[in-house]
Amino acid sequence: MALQAHRGPDDQGLRLFTLHKGGSAYSVAVEQDFAGFQRGFEGCLGFNRLSILDLSYAGHQPMVNPEGTVMLAFNGEIYNAFDFRDELISLGYHFRSRTDTEVLLYLYQQYGLSGMLARINGMFAIVICDLAQGRMHLVRDRVGIKPLYYYKNDDFILFASEVKSFLAHPNFHAELDERYLDEYLLFRYCTGDRHLLKNVKAVPPGHILTISPDEYHLSQYWDYPISESNPWISRDTVVFQLESALRSSVKRQLQSDVILGCQLSGGIDSSLVAMIASQEAGTCLHAISILLEDPRYSEEPYIDRVHSRFQIDCHKYMLDEQFFLENLSEGTWHLDQPLNHPNSLGIFLLAQRARDWMTVLLSGEGADELLGGYPRYAYADGRYRSIARFVSPFVEKMPRYVRDRFATRFGQNLRLDKVDWFILSTAFISGGMLHQLRPEVDISEVLEYRRTLFDNSGGDFVKNCMRYDLKTYMVDLLVRQDKMTMAHSIENRVPFLDNEMLDLWGKLPSKHLIKPSVILERFATKMPLKQIAKKYFGADFAYRRKMGFGIPLRTFFSAPLFEEMMEDLILPGVRTRGMFSSEAFESWWRRLSFSPPMEVEAFWIFVAFELWCHLFIDGHWTSQYPTTQNQGFVAQI
Repeated sequence: MALQAHRGPDDQGLRLFTLHKGGSAYSVAVEQDFAGFQRGFEGCLGFNRLSILDLSYAGHQPMVNPEGTVMLAFNGEIYNAFDFRDELISLGYHFRSRTDTEVLLYLYQQYGLSGMLARINGMFAIVICDLAQGRMHLVRDRVGIKPLYYYKNDDFILFASEVKSFLAHPNFHAELDERYLDEYLLFRYCTGDRHLLKNVKAVPPGHILTISPDEYHLSQYWDYPISESNPWISRDTVVFQLESALRSSVKRQLQSDVILGCQLSGGIDSSLVAMIASQEAGTCLHAISILLEDPRYSEEPYIDRVHSRFQIDCHKYMLDEQFFLENLSEGTWHLDQPLNHPNSLGIFLLAQRARDWMTVLLSGEGADELLGGYPRYAYADGRYRSIARFVSPFVEKMPRYVRDRFATRFGQNLRLDKVDWFILSTAFISGGMLHQLRPEVDISEVLEYRRTLFDNSGGDFVKNCMRYDLKTYMVDLLVRQDKMTMAHSIENRVPFLDNEMLDLWGKLPSKHLIKPSVILERFATKMPLKQIAKKYFGADFAYRRKMGFGIPLRTFFSAPLFEEMMEDLILPGVRTRGMFSSEAFESWWRRLSFSPPMEVEAFWIFVAFELWCHLFIDGHWTSQYPTTQNQGFVAQI
């Protein structure tokens, strides 16, 4: 609990429990030595609370029903929870708080786990100890907005919102699971239930892990719907439905008893969310923006256009070289995994500064995956890959920047079937680049596993490509958002991934989201959302080249502080660990100042991995993040 106290600085609670017949629970003060209470109890549930709804002690967790038969701990928000309050009161339930936690508790008691999950709309990681039934349920929300991990061996099971909590257990030893290393290096993350630490697993989105003295079972309760869409629906109707659903979603997610604001990057996704939030709130809204000094990476003019037109008070902060380099270690620590996206430190800074103004942030995360924002969807049409195969021999004779652009659009594997081609188009580095540092790599094994995640059974191919990204790449982005914001006790909400938005996505024909194109892809992706953005911000705002949140890595790599870290920590670590060819790695490092951009970006993956190993595998976290850092907190029990 101390190692993830940043997730909930407002209150802490602890209960011992037993799942055996006639199970019971016992409250224990956090600061108290509870060894004497362990007789008859085989489990312990702790909670760090970030108070959002009903800030009083009535929202204390773990929460237990009046009969003492169900105990629940819940991280997240249920946006439609209070829709069920009157119904539950009519059924005889008496509420002691104004929290969504208590609504969850009684929904479970009245309708069971499946009935509760079918009704709720929100983001969550939930642990339910049903003492009467002698079982415990670990549940993660539909799309993976909130993280939830577990570790199991023959003697015990651990579970937590962050993997770092396991490090406090005396019998947990952090070991690298090399089976998943190539997948991480190729795609920048491990998907499904995989983690780079041995025996550590993520509860996958839309899944339930059920545990009892004689049961251990993972089951799926939800998957992305692809229903029979109406092929004759007009583009204007799609645009209307999308704006209506987005407005409803943002309005639902404005509920809060603390100050709420928005992330504002200047992109169309966060800009629309901020605009709608300011309109629905009816008051001046705070927004936080992160800028970069390099004008090639700056979207400040678009940020200024949004907050000047609407009731938005924008606070802008600069992500500079010093902050980036000084926070590499802490950012890695909070992410629990290698800092695969260097721009994660931009979110880390954003949340740090947002804490001066607010506790809850709305963001535009999920729009690119749900509504088709990536050019690879526009290239997925087989006709363009056929043309690319024909011209590829001629491209090989052209300058390197032309070859790199071609590879970015179509990949290096044009003769693969369309599923393998799309999967590898989402890889971050080429097989050839990975082979330089890991000559023994076998990409076919990684590809075989990833194929099992690509569902081609329903809907058209482009829609299936989008669903693959929703279940893989987006989950990693959501974890990043959660960890970087919760590091500073900020709750991040994602209106684009509301249940109503997900249901609408399942019904929309892909032809209204994506148009096959290889020339002007900015007009061919995320089409209905860009039409909405055009209406409010203008065509130049909606149809500009996609920037993302780029980091000037080459500049940061040349800084004396980074060079010192490379020579003193990263290079010795790579030589000793033996995961990569140290000769090839050092060669990359020495020529980095004149390497092509793709190689500079790829180099970061290996640096981030070694820095994570230094903290988690080698155990250097103990000197920087001792478990006693928050032991002074006295819980109210």
